[in-house]
Amino acid sequence: MIRRLGLLVLLVVAMCGMGMGQEPVLDSTPPSRAQVLALMSSMGIQRNIDSALRNTQNKLKVAARNSFQKKNPDADAATLKKLDEIFDGTPLFSFEDISESVIPAYQKNLSAADMQAAIDFYSSEAGKRLLGKLAVIIREANESSGQLVQQKLASYSEQLTRKLEVFEAEMDKQKPAAAKPKAAGEDSKTTDEKSK
Repeated sequence: MIRRLGLLVLLVVAMCGMGMGQEPVLDSTPPSRAQVLALMSSMGIQRNIDSALRNTQNKLKVAARNSFQKKNPDADAATLKKLDEIFDGTPLFSFEDISESVIPAYQKNLSAADMQAAIDFYSSEAGKRLLGKLAVIIREANESSGQLVQQKLASYSEQLTRKLEVFEAEMDKQKPAAAKPKAAGEDSKTTDEKSK
């Protein structure tokens, strides 16, 4: 009995030792199409892209309408209505049309577990708050860091200018007397002295 218990303890210790020396196996199962779309939906990517595409279509419509009216200044309301119907009947592509080209990038770079964790976070209240404030955070961070970067660049430029001036002065000291450029006025003294 003691012998069997000893073997059991030895076996457990050996198994624990083998397990501790190994790297944990990460799940490399790629996310499904549905998971990728769920993440995009929870992050508002689909909504933002569709909104941007609608805005683009409206801008194109206004520009084309203005161009048409410049070429046809006497166009009546019925003609302009038909023109608008052409634009409205020719919708721009949507997120759905491009999503299939985006999904493989997510599937290649993230696992199903990673994707699920991201979906869980962005679907949570904290994730929604982050997404809601992200534009403001980025704008404020850009403003404050932009000012700091400008100050740092100015300071760096001043330091570099001073160091370059010192370096150039040292280089001038090392040049032979004949190679040194003449200071302003030296030529005129020489010329004046020659004329006397």
